Amino acid sequence: MTTVLVDWLGRGGIAQTTEAWARELDAAGEVVVVVTRPGRELAGAPVTVVKGPERRGRIATHRDLATTAARTIEERRPKVVVVANYLIPPLEVPVYEAARRVGARIVLVVHDHRLHTRLAGTWVGMRRHVKAADVVVAHTRFVAKGVASGYGRNDVVVVPHPLPVGLLGATRPPEPPLGAGPEAVALHFGVLHRRYKGTATVVDLARSGVNGWRFALVGEGAPADVPGTVALQGFVEPGLLLAAVEQSDATLLPYRVATQSGAVVLAQALGSVAVASAVGGIPDQIDDGVDGRLVAAGAGSRAWAGVLSDLSDPARRSAIAAAGRRRVQEGHRRFVGAIKELVA
Repeated sequence: MTTVLVDWLGRGGIAQTTEAWARELDAAGEVVVVVTRPGRELAGAPVTVVKGPERRGRIATHRDLATTAARTIEERRPKVVVVANYLIPPLEVPVYEAARRVGARIVLVVHDHRLHTRLAGTWVGMRRHVKAADVVVAHTRFVAKGVASGYGRNDVVVVPHPLPVGLLGATRPPEPPLGAGPEAVALHFGVLHRRYKGTATVVDLARSGVNGWRFALVGEGAPADVPGTVALQGFVEPGLLLAAVEQSDATLLPYRVATQSGAVVLAQALGSVAVASAVGGIPDQIDDGVDGRLVAAGAGSRAWAGVLSDLSDPARRSAIAAAGRRRVQEGHRRFVGAIKELVA
């Protein structure tokens, strides 16, 4: 029997989560087929991958990917179809219709009940898909509540956010990418030109300085003109990102909005203390002072500096980092058990 996983973008945090579904179901003996866009990280997953055509224009590409996914479902006749989030719901209807025609159970994984920016897509038409799904899964209680209030679905199954198992296997470079120095390293990484990431807060911190700390910014939009910081700009190879997180002592995530965060999971997995804004689903992922630190939503750089000062003690950082690693490892074990049950 086969499980088909449909991932609309094939890159970023959602794709890393989809790859965890694929790898763990494959390891459990399921026949797994992933349908996604070509030329993206998920297209290299170590399972059967069916790639949609690459067209000119976002809408044409998405429409044709939905057609490819529907055709794959018709041909493979899976017992379960897992759909990872959404992008343009009206164009995704063929996937749900094909799943119904072959009698497959539909599992819809909602990562964002509301998207962070207009550029990320639209939720118009999502109510139909939420209603059509046999099972709706979320990785935080916050998203589950959003699905209940926004789409009237009160039986959402909350499954812990998995480890990015594919990403974690990447080869690290031989040299530490963030340079050397006696200070602790505070890292900010991701697609940093997106306003909701809160990069301006980290830039303010770096410019004003925090005793005992130096700063690094890694990823698309990382500003290179901040004195005293290390900046790795543009798309960063997976191994380089892993090495940067492993070298850091704290990962700063001053989100303006968030439903969940794969960056929190990655930091905790690699021993960097996750320090994040207490917005959206982030408090579902961090127990403040135990396995990470939470900073009040909308707090300025002074509050963030205070948290870093509190983390200046290496022993305290080490204890929190160890608790964070235990948390995500246990969460991943629960994730594996839950998804095996969902497709059984």
